[in-house]
Amino acid sequence: MKFKRALSKVGYHMLWVMCFFASCSSEKKNNFSPTVEIKNENGKSRLYRNGLPYHIKGAGGTEHLDKLAQYGGNSIRTWSLHNAGELLDEAHKYGLTVTLGIEIGRPHWGEKFNYWNLWKVDQEIEALRPSIKAYKDHPALLMWGVGNEVDLKGGSRYLIYYVINRVAKMVKEEDPNHPVMTAVKSQIIGRTRYLMPDIDLIGYNGFSLIEEFYGKNKNYQDKGWGKGYIFSEWGPPGHWEVKDTEWGAPHEMNTSQKLYFLEKYWNLMNADTVAFLGSYAFYWGNKHEITPTWFSHFSKEGLEAETVHFLQKCWTGESADNSAPVFSDIRLNDEKAEGNIYLISDSSYVASTFAFDSDNDSLSFKWELRPEETQFYEVSAYQYNMSYLFTRDDTTHVTFKAPENEGPYRLFVYASDDNGNFATQNIPFYVINR
Repeated sequence: MKFKRALSKVGYHMLWVMCFFASCSSEKKNNFSPTVEIKNENGKSRLYRNGLPYHIKGAGGTEHLDKLAQYGGNSIRTWSLHNAGELLDEAHKYGLTVTLGIEIGRPHWGEKFNYWNLWKVDQEIEALRPSIKAYKDHPALLMWGVGNEVDLKGGSRYLIYYVINRVAKMVKEEDPNHPVMTAVKSQIIGRTRYLMPDIDLIGYNGFSLIEEFYGKNKNYQDKGWGKGYIFSEWGPPGHWEVKDTEWGAPHEMNTSQKLYFLEKYWNLMNADTVAFLGSYAFYWGNKHEITPTWFSHFSKEGLEAETVHFLQKCWTGESADNSAPVFSDIRLNDEKAEGNIYLISDSSYVASTFAFDSDNDSLSFKWELRPEETQFYEVSAYQYNMSYLFTRDDTTHVTFKAPENEGPYRLFVYASDDNGNFATQNIPFYVINR
């Protein structure tokens, strides 16, 4: 009997000790306040940084951070850990935050990488851990971005989401202070919340899909994701979303057309006060994708397109002091850019354009004739500017000879003022041998 009572006392004390530590652990957990967190309360999602509401007014890219801060932006997004330390330092210098990308899956883990090889998956995830430790305490870090449209690189979507969630779980083990995001295309993914429970918010890469997203998708509400989201990439309709020529060259919009869609998408995104946490405009810098101007807000020389001024107005409510030039038309042998234009090799043709500047700035013009780039993200063919085919290349009307070799080409025209602004337009054509 005494033994039972003694055992009972010991059990009581052990239970008390366990409850005490559990209470302390619970209290510690309840008192923990992450540097950056997403709160889902009363059916609404809100992003907080250092205890204060934070709405992302961001840009995707790593260039011109000084101008981003000057024009009212507050964050940048990267797609990899390349030069992460230097980039975080520079962003912090300008008061910007960073959604730091973590590349995973194909091709970043090797072309022969197989998602079913769980041992290899474990190995690759562990290889990322030192980078998380290295940057997790940087004051410019806003969140982690695990992968970008990883399901486009092959493999079962559900298996890929499982791997993404495993990476997110590892990140949270090392860094409980920052949310983890993954970027997907703007499409319905009904079981996302169950497949990726360690992902805190979804980043949607949306271009013309933004309209569909708000029109009928609603996957961020009860039947889908159900938590906060951002648009991790957004811009005018992409080259995969527009009409092609008969030989497969997409027609690029002029700046006025792009601005129409940018304004439309901006208004759609920001009408959501329930779960929308901000966006990253694509691309803050100069990026070659089909052309060097399709998504780029800057020229290679650093001149600003009117799309930069549009974002400045969105972020600050204030217009730029000086506007960029605007093209109203470009023609090749009096044919418009929207058509299918065929030229005879080694024959002479005339191209013309009309541009104006609302500030009455004097404009300079530059023409380029380049082979059509068949690889979307490469510049192997594009790098050859066949300027020798022009008699002059600095006026609004130019005469040139069609290239000798049969194939697809593209004619570009650039207009720039003396205030650091530019506009561009191009027209694709196909050369046929006699």
